[in-house]
Amino acid sequence: MENVQELLARRNQLMTAMRMMDRNARFDTEEGRVYAQTLIKLVMIEMQIEAHEKEKIARK
Repeated sequence: MENVQELLARRNQLMTAMRMMDRNARFDTEEGRVYAQTLIKLVMIEMQIEAHEKEKIARK
């Protein structure tokens, strides 16, 4: 599992990429599929960050 700093950097990269995409693109277009895939990656990274934070709290 990646460390939190790497996850935060990856999240920032994905968020930057998403700002340049058309969020209203239809899913039957390539841009719509790429947007959905990027959004899924972003959510997965957010979940990993939350898991790290919960793990850190549980150790205390």
